[in-house]
Amino acid sequence: MKAVVVTAPGGLNMLDVQDVAEPDLPKGHVLLDVAWGACNWGDIQKRQGIYPNPVTFPAILGGEVSGHVAKLGAGVTGFAVGQAVAAITGPDMLRGFAKRVAVPQEFLIPLPDTLDLRAAAAFPVASLTAWHLLNTASEVRHGDIILVHAIGGAVGLALTQLAHAAGVRVIGTVGTAAKGQRALEFGAERVIARDNEDFVEVAMQLTGGRGVDLVIDSLGADILPRSFDALRPFGRVINIGEAAGEPDFPVRKKLYERSTSLAGFEVLHARPGSVHWRASVEAIAGHIADATLCLPIAEEFDIDNIRGAHAFLESRMASGKVLIKVKDT
Repeated sequence: MKAVVVTAPGGLNMLDVQDVAEPDLPKGHVLLDVAWGACNWGDIQKRQGIYPNPVTFPAILGGEVSGHVAKLGAGVTGFAVGQAVAAITGPDMLRGFAKRVAVPQEFLIPLPDTLDLRAAAAFPVASLTAWHLLNTASEVRHGDIILVHAIGGAVGLALTQLAHAAGVRVIGTVGTAAKGQRALEFGAERVIARDNEDFVEVAMQLTGGRGVDLVIDSLGADILPRSFDALRPFGRVINIGEAAGEPDFPVRKKLYERSTSLAGFEVLHARPGSVHWRASVEAIAGHIADATLCLPIAEEFDIDNIRGAHAFLESRMASGKVLIKVKDT
């Protein structure tokens, strides 16, 4: 079967579309016919060999997909052959950019009839990450003010909509002003272009010198340590990535300046299959149904042009999800 394979860590030339064997179907897993996948920054890091969790090469990329159930493994209940689903592909978030993928049943998400497979591929990682950042990794309240770095990206846009719907004030940063318009349309109060504005200064102005309650940082590098300067006393930074590079700063000294805190978050730590996880899936489905959550698509690529998809994502021009069309739907 056709699959996107990274032969060894490195640049775009390490990406190939190859013919590989179909996957086995372990107990408790479901075999999916994949229609669409979504490309995430984690896929870039895995290809480069710098993802926090080790990747064994050669590896098939792809951590979130949509498609139809092709076969049920032993012990699987609650799903039917032919059913439309979205999925995070498993704890390692690999193997999804292929004709077929075997997924643990707890990582499957049943789809309503109103959501097509193309749109469905866009929502699992970004939307569930955003929901759990607001409701699991933190507990934001009506009237809180949050600062979201890279607000024009998929997670940033999902955060903006979910927070705005909950009565939370949202400000954000983007690399260039052109990427901020959609976040403003989705309810952000202010978007700060980091190339010509100081986000700490603007955050303090907007909060009357108090500082924001929460910062969501997906950039790392020098953005992470400066984020603490935008917090109120006892505020919190949650880091979800290092798209701009790994930070290097004296963490303890920074935390003591305002008695602030730092946390990391990874969506799969929210226990897929648990009652709390199912509540998040139901909440996201409800937001989609009542149009308080839109799933913006930045661009789509055929699986044979996976190098183009990675190059587009690395250009940092994407405002929304980058989709991979695996097969005709």
